[in-house]
Amino acid sequence: MIRRAENSDYEEMDLVFRESAKALCIRNYEESKVLDWVGQPWAERFVESAAKGNDQFVKISNGKVVCFAELNTENSKLNSIFVLPDYAGKGIGQEMLNFLFCRAKEAGLQHLKLDASLNAVNFYQRNGFKQQGVSEFTTQNGVVLDSVQMICVFCN
Repeated sequence: MIRRAENSDYEEMDLVFRESAKALCIRNYEESKVLDWVGQPWAERFVESAAKGNDQFVKISNGKVVCFAELNTENSKLNSIFVLPDYAGKGIGQEMLNFLFCRAKEAGLQHLKLDASLNAVNFYQRNGFKQQGVSEFTTQNGVVLDSVQMICVFCN
C-alpha cells in the first residue's frame, strides 16, 4: 500500500533514507561522503521538506515503511525515492515511481525533473528519464554530491 506520509512515519523514513544511502550509494561515492550525507538520525528533515511544499509518500509492507518518495508538483520535481536495501530490486521503487507518475499527471504536469544520484541513473533511464546534464547537488545538511540532471516528458 502506498499512502501519503504522516508525521508518525518520519522516523521510519529517516531510517529508510540512511540505510538505503549507506548500502546503495556507497558504490558510486566515497564512503566518507556518504556517511557525512546520512549523518545522525534526523527525522526533522521531513518536517522541513514538507514545509517547502514537498508531498511525501510511503510504501508500507508488513506494517513498516519500506520505501518513501518526495514529489513537488509546484516545481515539477521528483526529489527522492529511497528503498530499504532488503527490498531493493523487488519492484518497490518501480511501484513508487509509477504512483508518482500518476500523481504528477493528475496535477496536470507535462514533465518531471530530478537530480539523480549516480547509482540511480540507470533506474530512471529505464523509466523514460533523459539526461540533461551533470551537476553537483547540495544535500539538506550541506554535503555536495555529483548528480545527473534528468527529465521525463509525459505524452498526453
